[in-house]
Amino acid sequence: MDAIEVTHYRVYGIRWIQLIVFVLATFSNAITSITFAPIESETSKFYKITSAEVNSLAIVFLFLYPFGTILSIWLSRELSMRSTIIIGSILNLGVFIRLLSLSNRLNPYISLIIGQIFPAIAAPFFLNSTALFASRWFSPSQRDIATSICSMANPLGLAIGSLVPSLIITTNPSAREFFILLISESILVLLATFLIIIIFRSEPPTPPSSSEEHHQAINFKEDFINLMKNRQYLILLFGFSIGLALFNAITTLLEQLIEPQGYSSENAGIFGAIIIIAGLLNAFLAGFIMDKTHSYRLILKVLLIGACGSGIFFILILQPNKIYPLAVSIGLMGFFLLPLLPVSFECALESTYPIRPEWSTGLLMCFGNIIGGVFIFFIGYLIKLDSQYKHQHIFRPSTIFILCSFIISSLTLFIYKGPYLRLEAEEKSIQKSSINNSSNII
Repeated sequence: MDAIEVTHYRVYGIRWIQLIVFVLATFSNAITSITFAPIESETSKFYKITSAEVNSLAIVFLFLYPFGTILSIWLSRELSMRSTIIIGSILNLGVFIRLLSLSNRLNPYISLIIGQIFPAIAAPFFLNSTALFASRWFSPSQRDIATSICSMANPLGLAIGSLVPSLIITTNPSAREFFILLISESILVLLATFLIIIIFRSEPPTPPSSSEEHHQAINFKEDFINLMKNRQYLILLFGFSIGLALFNAITTLLEQLIEPQGYSSENAGIFGAIIIIAGLLNAFLAGFIMDKTHSYRLILKVLLIGACGSGIFFILILQPNKIYPLAVSIGLMGFFLLPLLPVSFECALESTYPIRPEWSTGLLMCFGNIIGGVFIFFIGYLIKLDSQYKHQHIFRPSTIFILCSFIISSLTLFIYKGPYLRLEAEEKSIQKSSINNSSNII
């Protein structure tokens, strides 16, 4: 009788060290993207630049996301994941250029925007690799929680990035305060880059699952055409993009949204941290439930109901002298909105398998960030129109637009019915292996 090969999959303890290093690199990138958003008025005052110029320091991350995605996918096709992530980490070191803004001999805004451009290009190198990293290193029983942890590194960076600047920069900002803020973030990026170069690896010695036995090649044209023909993926793409755009706009413009109601930049920093910390807690919970049940569509719909309800609550409570109810509404938004990120990643990967995760999740993030940039400009314009209304008016131009966006995103994603192609392929592989094993025994 011919010998029949039976594959046994295993995971390695070093996967957790790999995860920590990957999370730190993603976190350090995210924290620099929102540095100036919670201190918009102080930044504008110190550097003598306009509010639009301050907003552009965050928006550049959104508009450069497609370019960074194309670059990272091309590099992924030519190089290993380790080499691609190292290149992203080196690009991230561009944050040191921001320190030149403190020199009187240079135009400060040019130094700031260039210092933001390099990490903006680097962002997709990390964010688009979350599902791929989890698949390469973790078994199906831990893959979803790994995806959740990796995808939450970016929001965690946004949370810390929303809180720390308002604690360092005072209402009368000085060059010393901005130096402390900028050098602290730069050193964190340097540490993350060093660890990536020394520790990070593309994959373990042996694959953790059947879906990772053979790596699917990237074909730009063919993969893109297949994605555009996938009706369920397009539904996910449209609904997720609006939701991500809305989240980006709210976190970036939070100070400008609440300031007319009598709240300070310090309040905005605290609220920004609340929205993301609450989301992190539920993201880990959602990741655990996904690992146990793999019920991605059901979890998606439950989160959508909560996200839409919390968005309505936020609009209704956005009034003067309601700091605690406002904090609760913002916390609920984060609690339901942020877990949609890892859940949507898994839905995208499942419904488009065997297309590489960098494509399916990267396209989600591309569209979400582009629309997010448009939303920031448009909602910023609507906020200026809000001044024509009295504080007791609940429905103002900006709040009406936010409310409509919540509803459109939720209704779109609610009709998503994507298949579980990767899980089905892995189940067939297990069944085939069991049959072969039984035959070998006989």
